[in-house]
Amino acid sequence: MLIVDDEAPFRHMLESAVGALGVTARGAASGEQALALMSEAVPALVLLDLRMGPRAIDGLATLREIRSQFGDLPVAIISGYGDVLSAVTAMKLGALDFLEKPLDLEEVRRIVGEVLGEGEAPIVPGAAAPLPFGGITPIDRRFQACLQLLAAAAESSAPVLISGESGTGKEVAASFLHTRSPRADGPFVKVNCAAIPASLLESEMFGHEAGAFTGAQQATAGRFEAADGGTLLLDEIAEMDPGLQAKLLRVLQEKEFERVGGTTTRPVDVRVVATTNRDLPQAIADQSFREDLYFRLNVFEVALPPLRDHRADILPLACHFIELYGAGKRRKLSEDAEQRLLAYPFPGNVRELGNAIERAVILARGGVIHPEHLPPTMTAQPDAEQVTAAGEVRSGTTVHDMERELIVKTLADHDGNRTHAAKALG
Repeated sequence: MLIVDDEAPFRHMLESAVGALGVTARGAASGEQALALMSEAVPALVLLDLRMGPRAIDGLATLREIRSQFGDLPVAIISGYGDVLSAVTAMKLGALDFLEKPLDLEEVRRIVGEVLGEGEAPIVPGAAAPLPFGGITPIDRRFQACLQLLAAAAESSAPVLISGESGTGKEVAASFLHTRSPRADGPFVKVNCAAIPASLLESEMFGHEAGAFTGAQQATAGRFEAADGGTLLLDEIAEMDPGLQAKLLRVLQEKEFERVGGTTTRPVDVRVVATTNRDLPQAIADQSFREDLYFRLNVFEVALPPLRDHRADILPLACHFIELYGAGKRRKLSEDAEQRLLAYPFPGNVRELGNAIERAVILARGGVIHPEHLPPTMTAQPDAEQVTAAGEVRSGTTVHDMERELIVKTLADHDGNRTHAAKALG
């Protein structure tokens, strides 16, 4: 592991403490030195001082650089100058924990044990390597757990149901599963069940024979035949007509079908992946979705979290979209723009973030994206009134006042524990 602190005695004390646990530790006196050492050998864990000498980059800047260069590497922030706002920022950047000087060595041992495999939640060694997804390697552990489940499901040909709000990346997840499966060299065929009229969806999926209906002048293969030997993605399956659901169930069970207007039974070897943004158990209760089809699809269910629940991935995703839409031009986010993105709830999830960055890249004529380049919904800050914890509205207070009052209340709720308050606020 790597210990980054500008105070040599403190650094050496920590090296000795973790050494007693059988862990090899290296020390760095600055963020610059730490990054140089990490370029030579990547540690399993970094303990990073929040504030160092005036000529050195501070802990938060170093943490941002670690995230940029080393993805989801576990980092715990330590400082004698810690405040809740810094803790919140560190947590939003994916910090594992926030510890204050003087350190409780039991807390240090707990973190080292968790990360190095001796605690309740081991990461290294023994855990699977973090998986890339959608242009980044997600930092958030819960999202990584979803990817690990998808990777495990990929080894079989069983159906997979991917659920989640609109814009969470369900189609990308389906592609992720396909490319890691034994069918990766086969076709990956998509059907949007919500975009095709019910009267045409059956023909689209199963094909039709000549004369099957008005205008069917020649026999046409459907998506199931096109996906033979590969994967068929049924996007927004909850929108499928119940009658067609019964025919889909038969294909999943019997692995055969007939074209519309045909009598020839055709065998098919297709792995079906379905996505939905609806609550399927509720749809079953409403009798708009077949329970037997749900259980047939639900061999593996992977629920993708909304972006607001894995905020540590917001900035890496933003950087990915900047590169994607930047047309080769180097651009970066200002710290103010980063803070606006981290504070925004993203009801449209990753899709909304991508659209916002595409807009910002177009508007930012210089090399830096500022808050004014982001959509107004992401930069609006109400400052004329404040909603108190009791639900009352007070006029004339600023956003800064609101933030400070919220911090004070959260601290009180957590008996002054800044780490717990930071996690609650983050």
